[in-house]
Amino acid sequence: MNGGGAGCTSGVVAGASGTSTATVNGTGAGGQGSPLRSQLGLKLKSHKPIAATTVKPSPLQCLLCPYTTENPTVLEEHINRSHFDPLSPSINNGASGNSHVDTLSALQCPICARTFESGSDLELHVNIEHRDILSPAKADRQNGGTPAAASVNGSLTGSLCPVCGISFDHMKTADMEIHIEKHFSKSPQNPASKEPDLEKQAQKLREQREFEMLRAQYGMDDQGNFREQSAAAMQRAVYAGEMSVADYYERQVGLRAAESHGVDDGSSCTKSVSPRVLALSTSSPNVLKTYVCSSVDHYASSYGDKGWGCGYRNLQMMLSSLLQNTAYNEALYSAWGSHGPARTAMPSISRLQRMVEAAWAQGFDIQGSEQLGCKLYNTRKWIGATEIVTVLSWLRIRCELVDFHRPTSSDGRHPELFNWVLRYFEEPRIHTPPLYLQHQGHSRTIVGIEQRTSGLSLLVLDPSHGPRQVAALGSSQDSLRLIRKNSAAMRAPQYQVVAVKGLIETEEQYQASKVLRSHRIPPDR
Repeated sequence: MNGGGAGCTSGVVAGASGTSTATVNGTGAGGQGSPLRSQLGLKLKSHKPIAATTVKPSPLQCLLCPYTTENPTVLEEHINRSHFDPLSPSINNGASGNSHVDTLSALQCPICARTFESGSDLELHVNIEHRDILSPAKADRQNGGTPAAASVNGSLTGSLCPVCGISFDHMKTADMEIHIEKHFSKSPQNPASKEPDLEKQAQKLREQREFEMLRAQYGMDDQGNFREQSAAAMQRAVYAGEMSVADYYERQVGLRAAESHGVDDGSSCTKSVSPRVLALSTSSPNVLKTYVCSSVDHYASSYGDKGWGCGYRNLQMMLSSLLQNTAYNEALYSAWGSHGPARTAMPSISRLQRMVEAAWAQGFDIQGSEQLGCKLYNTRKWIGATEIVTVLSWLRIRCELVDFHRPTSSDGRHPELFNWVLRYFEEPRIHTPPLYLQHQGHSRTIVGIEQRTSGLSLLVLDPSHGPRQVAALGSSQDSLRLIRKNSAAMRAPQYQVVAVKGLIETEEQYQASKVLRSHRIPPDR
C-alpha cells in the first residue's frame, strides 16, 4: 500500500487456479502498531470464469462491512484504514487520493459508536469522554466516586488533565481542549527556552560558592579560633618533620600561658627593625635620603593566625612603636586595668579581639561592629583599617584615616599616596610611629620611605615575612628588596592609611571619635 507508510501491504492474485487471494503483509500478519491484524484470516470467495476466453475477477467484499471492490489492494487498504487501530502511527490520514476516500474518511471510536474526521479529534474524544476507562484510578478518587467533572456555567470543575494531571477546575471547555492539544504538539520543544533558567541556576550556584569562600576568607564561617588553629597547624608540622615533639609541647604550654594572661608569646617577633633598615638604606647607592619611623618590632603570622591575622599583626607592629613613647605607653597600659602585666607587654591576638569588642560596647564604630556581628573574640574574623582606628580611639589615641580611593595616574599608580607618606615622615615630631597600610584582602606596615634618583620607594614590613627573613635585613644590600616597594609595585585599586597624630585631650574629642571619618585623596568625589 503506497499511502500506508509503515503499515504498507501487498496483494497477490493467483490466476492459474482461478482463485483470487488477498494477503495482508504477505503473511497474514498486521502492520506495526495494529495487534489485531495477526489474528486476521481472509477467506474470500472464488468464482469460475464464465467463458474460457474471458477472465473477469469477481467483486471482493469486506468481511467487516458491505464495502466491495474488484481490486484486492484497495480492499486491503480499506481494511487497514477503516477497521484496525485508527490511532496507529501507520495511518496517514488524507495521504491517499483514491476514489474511495469518502468511504474511509470517518474514524470510529473503538469504545462508542461516534465517528470523527481526523485522528486528533478522535484522540481528544477518547481522552476526555472515556477517561474513566483509560484512568479508572483517577476517576474513582474524584469526590469519593462521584462523577469526575461537572459543568458550571460552561466551565469544568473536579476534572484533571489526563496527561499531566493538573486540575481543570473552573476552566472553559475550549481552554481545556487547547491545554490537552499542547501535550500532543508535534513541534519539538526549543531547548534554547530552557537556557535562561539553567544560566540563572548556574549563576546562583557560583554566587553561593563565592559567598562561602568570602566568608571563609574573612573568618566569617565560625570555623575555629587562634588556639584551635595553632594546635592543628603544629600537629601537621610535627607529622611533616618541621617541628619536634618536644618543641610542640613547649609551644603549647607557652601559648596557653600567653592566652590566659592576654600577652603575646613573642615567638614570631623580631625586635628593633627600624635602626637596621635605616643603616642599610642610607648606605645604598642611588638613595638620596631615607626616613624611617622612630622604632618598630616586626610581628609575623604564626601557626594560629596564618591566613587571617595580618590586621592584628600590623596592629601589634604599631603598638610596639607606641609602647616606646611615654605618653602613648600610659594610654595603652590603662587598658590593662589595675593588675596589668609589664608595661612593655604586647597584647595577644585574643586580647586585641577583646579590646575591639570593648570599644564597640562603648559606641565606637557601631556600623562596623554590626557588619562583623558584634563579635571578634574566639573567631578568625579579619580586621582592617576601621578596626585599627576604633581600638586606638578607644585608647584615647588620635588617628587619621586617609582613603586613597583610586589611582591618581593613568597607568594605575598612586603617586599621591607616595607624596603623602613622604610629607608624613618629613614632619618633625617627638615620636614618629609607623603607618598602617590596608588594601583589598591584606594589610602591611610602612616603616619608612626612600628618596631615590629614580623616585620614591616605600619601606614596607609584611606579616607574611618570616622571622628569619626579617632577621636577615641589614646583612646585605639585596636584603632590602624584601621591603622596598616603588610605585610600580603599588597598583591596587584602593589603599587606606592609618596614621597616629597624638592623644585625644578632651571628652568632646573622645565622643566625636566614636564616629569614623576619613580623608579622601583625591577629594573629587
